[in-house]
Amino acid sequence: MNDPLSALTAPPPRYLLESDSSDEEGQGTYAGSSKPKIRLQNEIDVQLTGFGEQEEAEEVIIGIGQSGRYISRSIQGEQSGSIKIGARNIGSIFNVRGGKSRLILVEEGDLNGEESWQVVKALMNQVKAKKWTVITSYVPSMYIPSAREQTEKLDIPAIRILSSNSSKEPQTGTKAFDAPNYLTGIAGGLVSLASHPAFSVPEPTTVLLPLPLSSLPSSQNQTLFQITSFSTGDFPRSNKRWTEDDDEPYSAPGMGRVRGIKKGLGDVSSMYM
Repeated sequence: MNDPLSALTAPPPRYLLESDSSDEEGQGTYAGSSKPKIRLQNEIDVQLTGFGEQEEAEEVIIGIGQSGRYISRSIQGEQSGSIKIGARNIGSIFNVRGGKSRLILVEEGDLNGEESWQVVKALMNQVKAKKWTVITSYVPSMYIPSAREQTEKLDIPAIRILSSNSSKEPQTGTKAFDAPNYLTGIAGGLVSLASHPAFSVPEPTTVLLPLPLSSLPSSQNQTLFQITSFSTGDFPRSNKRWTEDDDEPYSAPGMGRVRGIKKGLGDVSSMYM
């Protein structure tokens, strides 16, 4: 079957005539064929301002996405810095409690995996605090409960806590965030790096709020403040209530509210329930 007159750049006859799979046709690199271009990714420059080199806060709260926007309505502070990737602003830093603590809001929705990882490393390297709290969210209908929890019936989805401090009594209205469930994104990266011996930061307490946030009762807001070292007396209460219009929209049917709902597209079946 070999043709001595065929060009060296031509694929072997097996691929042309008797291939076991059409997927193999034309695969492989042959003599004289062009090499794929190597794309070099530009270095991701994360700029974090608002922290002095030797400055250590009593507590830092890192709010991810809509969970950060939710808690920022109750914690009022003075903006002291920002987080940028190049010229793109992806986060804000606030002084709270007279500058003793920090609230960091990070929007991770438009970040790819590498950008999120670089943001995590920048936070770990530059932020110094005695206590770390990460606030993110989870979908109750997608959470896999433990065998013990399956026998319980919760009227209201619980706030989930992931913490290495197992000796501490859980707050009323909270449950542990257990395996096989796992964290992703910036929250997962912060927990992973904090447990690495190369980093000398305290392991963060991760608080996961049940979605949609518009369904959270005021009693769970009290619980949220009790988890941190803050108290509701430290901050003036906001009169602006979080509503369904504030819930982060989704773009596919079956995944919550549809983008453009205000234009009359209407609701779809929710992934939350």
